[in-house]
Amino acid sequence: MNIYYYDNETGEYLSTGECEADPQETKDKGYFVPLVPAYATLLPPGEYEDDEVAVFQDNSWVIKTDYRNYMLVDDNLTVSSITTIDKPESGYVVNEATAQEITEYPDKFKIVDGAVVKKTDAEYQAELAQKEALRVAQLNLTGADLERAIYKAKGMDFNDVIALIEAQPLSEGQEPQIDIKALKIELKANNFYRGNPYIDAVGTLLGFTKQQLDEFFETNDYTKLL
Repeated sequence: MNIYYYDNETGEYLSTGECEADPQETKDKGYFVPLVPAYATLLPPGEYEDDEVAVFQDNSWVIKTDYRNYMLVDDNLTVSSITTIDKPESGYVVNEATAQEITEYPDKFKIVDGAVVKKTDAEYQAELAQKEALRVAQLNLTGADLERAIYKAKGMDFNDVIALIEAQPLSEGQEPQIDIKALKIELKANNFYRGNPYIDAVGTLLGFTKQQLDEFFETNDYTKLL
């Protein structure tokens, strides 16, 4: 006769052993009486899958999903182990392969409708492009850096730039593309950020491409404007 042992805290099945006789009961009754110690039962746990566990509760076996075979992800896409058989009350349950990928590439995942979902390649690439655009927009140089580069690339200083804009011919009723007064105020700044719209406006007027301006602000190398 077999006896089945279970954990005294979780109730999960541990092992099977050979049941011994209860010496006093067997002697008194004259037939084999099994000795069942604490945290053991004569009831077999039955069959269950690899991701399941048999739990002895209320004097019977219950087959449960063993969530310790999975990983837990929180709202910040931080991965941790699950230490209980039952499903955690909070967080998102994923398999180990997905958990590994989330750990390596958290930016490729998002939480939608209470589940962790992998972003599409198009969505991920669009987010990367947006982040890069924001990074480039925050690049900044001093006014001296910018004026020096324009002088080396075009032989012009800020006053020459203003004069060039003022000399642009306009059709009747046409507004200038660049607000001269506003630009003069901008040119008094100590620092110039790549994301400032006047940078693109003046750059286009001077024949600089967006890529040239990006590379110049990245390196402070005026040759990028040549």
